[in-house]
Amino acid sequence: MKNFPLLFCIAIAVVGCITSGPQNNVGFGRIETLNALEGVYKNLGEGAQGARPVWLSTMIWPAALELDDSSITAIEVRAMSDTTIVVKALKENDVIKEATFVEGKDFELSSGRIRLMHHVGFSGATGGNPYLGPYYESTELGLDQHGHGKYREEGGAAGLAFLIVPLVGSVRDDVRFVRIAK
Repeated sequence: MKNFPLLFCIAIAVVGCITSGPQNNVGFGRIETLNALEGVYKNLGEGAQGARPVWLSTMIWPAALELDDSSITAIEVRAMSDTTIVVKALKENDVIKEATFVEGKDFELSSGRIRLMHHVGFSGATGGNPYLGPYYESTELGLDQHGHGKYREEGGAAGLAFLIVPLVGSVRDDVRFVRIAK
C-alpha cells in the first residue's frame, strides 16, 4: 500500500487515446445497399497531416505486388447486383486492374460498413512481448456522412507492460478517399 501513489501516477501516465484523421473528419455514414458505393474515388487518401500515404488500392488488393499504388490515380466502383461489385484501378483513363467482389464471399457488410478485419485476443507476455492482457484491433471501409470513402483502423488494450506497469490505451486512424464522380 506504501507504493500505491507511485503506481497510481504510473497508471495515469500510460493511459492514453490517440486519434488521427483528415481535416473536417466526419463519422461513418451507413451503407444500406451496394449501389451506395458506386462512384470514382481518389486512390490517395487524406489522413492526418504528415501521416504516411494510404492508398485505397492497397485496401482492396493487399497482396497485389504487381501494383504500383502511387501510379493509380483513381478507383472506380460499380454495383453489378445486390451482392456483387466490380472495382477497377485506373491510371489516368486506363484500367490497370479489375476485380469482382461478392458479399458473403469476399467481404461482409456489418453495421453499414465493410469489415476488413476484426480481432479480439489476449496477449500472454511471452517470446519477447512485454504486454499481458486483452486487446482488440479492427479495420473498416465505408462511406463518410458526406459520401466520400472512409477507412478506419483502430485498436486498444488494457493490461500490464513488463508484468508491473498498468497500461490502458486506444488508437484510431481515419482516412478519407474523396469521391470525384458518381
